[in-house]
Amino acid sequence: IAVVGAGPAGLSAAYYLAIRGHAVEILESMPEPGGMLRYGIPAYRLPREALDAEVAEILSLGVTLSCGRTLGEDFTVASLRRDGFDAVFLGIGAWASSRMRVEGETAEGVLSGIEFLKEFGLGKPVRLPGRVLVVGGGNTAIDCARTALRCGADKVHIVYRRTEAEMPANKAEIQDAREEGVRFDLLVAPVRVVVEAGRAVGLECQRMELGDPDASGRRSPRAIPGSEFVIPCDAILAAIGQNARVAEILA
Repeated sequence: IAVVGAGPAGLSAAYYLAIRGHAVEILESMPEPGGMLRYGIPAYRLPREALDAEVAEILSLGVTLSCGRTLGEDFTVASLRRDGFDAVFLGIGAWASSRMRVEGETAEGVLSGIEFLKEFGLGKPVRLPGRVLVVGGGNTAIDCARTALRCGADKVHIVYRRTEAEMPANKAEIQDAREEGVRFDLLVAPVRVVVEAGRAVGLECQRMELGDPDASGRRSPRAIPGSEFVIPCDAILAAIGQNARVAEILA
């Protein structure tokens, strides 16, 4: 069985398949296994020693691992079947960052939160001086905010359109971020990136109020007319959601 992706899903599938007697090969595009565990969750939250020990235990069952091999580039599902695999498990993760869908978001200085965390996880030199705004209220947003502080940011603001009670991030992570100096600008939603000379210098926002619950069960935010204001910044990290690139990979 070929397992595509060495993230939480792929590693778990490989483990349970191996203990049931199947021959398993994991194919991973990144330099090391772990997926979001390694390249999405910072090491201060998930020590790499613990992750490496888990992976080693899975490999000790006879599972083979090949890194640096990407679905759609180095192989396809069809080529795996031609190579003799009886089944293929896809655990490719959600590496595509959702867009804010506001004017100016393609300007220099506006970054995907997932890409930022991946660069940091790869050990690349990442510097974020000055004031950094993180848009979003989930665990990825909190990770981006705390990591930005570790990359030299002077001030970090999390911009979230609901209240803290509706934030999907873990409460302990929210508290840790606050203790590290992260500021929370709540009931605030972005409407436009302020751009000068091609670079983001601020984020125009609108104040929100909560209405009736939406499909998620949380009260839906609605804009307060005439409440626009600008938060100056040196960088913006968008962490409002993630998607899987299934269609384009399997095309």
